[in-house]
Amino acid sequence: MEPYSLLRLKPGKEALLSKLHPWVYSGALAAPPTSPLVRLADASGNVLAVGTASATNPLAVRIFRFEDGPLDAAFFRQRLDRALEGRILLGLDGPEAGCRWVFGEGDLLPGLVVDRYAHALVIQVGTAGLEALRDIWWPVLYERARAEGITVFVERSQGGRKEEGLAPVNRLLKGSLAGPVTVREGPARLAVDLLKGQKTGFFLDQREHRLFLGRISRGATVLNAFGYTGGFSIHAGLGGAARVATLDISAQALDQAQRDWEANGLDPAAHVRMEGDAFELLRALEPASFDRVVVDPPAFAKQRKDVEKAFKAYKDVFRLGARATAPGGILGCFSCSQHLDRSRFQEAVWTALLEAGREAQVLAHLGQPMDHPYALNHPEGFYLKGLWIRIF
Repeated sequence: MEPYSLLRLKPGKEALLSKLHPWVYSGALAAPPTSPLVRLADASGNVLAVGTASATNPLAVRIFRFEDGPLDAAFFRQRLDRALEGRILLGLDGPEAGCRWVFGEGDLLPGLVVDRYAHALVIQVGTAGLEALRDIWWPVLYERARAEGITVFVERSQGGRKEEGLAPVNRLLKGSLAGPVTVREGPARLAVDLLKGQKTGFFLDQREHRLFLGRISRGATVLNAFGYTGGFSIHAGLGGAARVATLDISAQALDQAQRDWEANGLDPAAHVRMEGDAFELLRALEPASFDRVVVDPPAFAKQRKDVEKAFKAYKDVFRLGARATAPGGILGCFSCSQHLDRSRFQEAVWTALLEAGREAQVLAHLGQPMDHPYALNHPEGFYLKGLWIRIF
């Protein structure tokens, strides 16, 4: 099985693989990897798994199959077909959809993310091993995507590549782009800038929560903090909100939010633009001035060592969100930091309410949608946490 090199575990470390966790850290290896494609063996040389490897990343091996076998076109075709069939089964894919086709380890394809935006596909490649295999999986993905009506292909490979010794990539692979691509999300039509937008262009993981906000916004005043291009705002407006404020530090994002607001047939006078630092702008608000508040900040904890600092930041911004929420109103709190677990996230919300002097009911515990699945043997894949709470 060239060019796969044999990589041995230290004696006694093979028990790790019995739990089918797809990650192996460098401390479990008898020697560092010398190739981006490896057959992982026990100390006696018995092959247990096949995957990709990195000599520079502490997360040294990502397992693709817990058996000896090639990562060839047939393998990738089977995994990609399975992933896409799941999205079709759930009714999430379609010619106007914004949908995650592949979510790394959750779809048994570690390091690969694929997002559909209507007629366009955006890929993220996070490992040196996947780069080494590009000539195998890319034609398979391209063929399947073309069959689904995809004509534009973009690569936004950035996060995590430094640890793999790779440079970031931001490029158009195939087709042409005249500007943002528009997707339909329930009643909303949302424009996505595939080359300049955040992540792969948009935050697909908040789809269900945006739709829910639309259902509870009739006649309400709504604040969308860290609003980006206004996805929550558009849904609130289409749901009949009396007034919606979108708060973000990016003028370009707010420009797009305003364009989308008007493109969806909403009254420009009912949308308020709030540009600047979210903490400062939230502190300046009149208390209890909004009936619905969404606080969806960026990942404050990008590494495990950041958790304590991030906890304080989340607590502070959730406190400000609670302060802005009118009695009887609903507050949505979110964290996309994988390293801040569910219990710590809930503690941040609880502490924020204590400091704000507010009581609350938890209406729902929230997570990522069905096109962002995670494996039970890989709990790290659960990253998005949220609460809808009613404030008193």
